[in-house]
Amino acid sequence: MQAIASQAMDEQTALVLAVQLVALFSIAGALLLYLLCKIRTGSVSELSESAPGAGKPILVTSCDNAFGLQIAIHLANRGFRVFAGLKDGEASGSSDDSVSSRVIRGWQKHRESIQGPGALVALPLDVTREDLLHEAVDIIRAHLPAGEDGIWAVVNTSGVSYRGRLDQQDISHWDAMLRTNVVGLLRTARKFQNLLRNAGGRVIAMGAADDLGAGLVAYAASRYAVEGASGALRQELAPAGVKVVTVNPHGIQPEMLFAAPKLKEKQKQLETSVEIGGCLEYQPVLLTPRALEILDVAITARSPKTNYTLQEKLWAKPLQLLRIV
Repeated sequence: MQAIASQAMDEQTALVLAVQLVALFSIAGALLLYLLCKIRTGSVSELSESAPGAGKPILVTSCDNAFGLQIAIHLANRGFRVFAGLKDGEASGSSDDSVSSRVIRGWQKHRESIQGPGALVALPLDVTREDLLHEAVDIIRAHLPAGEDGIWAVVNTSGVSYRGRLDQQDISHWDAMLRTNVVGLLRTARKFQNLLRNAGGRVIAMGAADDLGAGLVAYAASRYAVEGASGALRQELAPAGVKVVTVNPHGIQPEMLFAAPKLKEKQKQLETSVEIGGCLEYQPVLLTPRALEILDVAITARSPKTNYTLQEKLWAKPLQLLRIV
């Protein structure tokens, strides 16, 4: 009888311990979930109107691609004065029927009708052309309020990519990628260095993603060159108060990053389109709302990290997610 009673007590004790362990893990899980939510919302709280840079001028170097166009319109909607770089004819009017130009004009018209904050100014810009970079500086200075001579951020969205096996790819494609992706970044940083210094601004460069796949050896080389150049540039410009930040568009193939936007057809209501203030809609839309929040932090945080990942990895564990917010 004593053995039976002892066994029953042991089973009861084990059951109590199991219930306690389940309760303990449930509490720990709830605390971890609460911490994650606080961190995610906390990063967004940095984007208040009192944050440095709010409402200030920002240059997005290329809005000819869907990536740059989405960023420019997002920042303009947040109240920044955004200068949207377009290839030489598209901003000057000789070829103003491009999708990017039409979307920008639609946004401007809508913003005028509601008299909302923010501004979007198209200007001719090609990061491979020194003359257009020089002209862009003059245009931006002419649009700055009296007494101001600085720009808060230069967001480098210019780039090209060519996919192909290394032993079959045309070497001219290598030259084009290095000239635009790497040298274009350096040209832009040098040309806008004084304006950035005057405002204590920052350079936002597009870094490397770790999931490019086959056929992008030369493109990957150009992106990792940007990472290395950004690190050296960060040290060089730090004494002048200019920050350098890289953002990694994880999960977005280069062909999509640099794809020209297309207007959404009314007959094809695709989920990948976006409505711009009730005006024109275009596709593809590459950055999720969460990715745009992370970009906002990179642009407005008082002490930004050196690197941000714009797209969360689906396989990331909770502790890994802490590192990207």
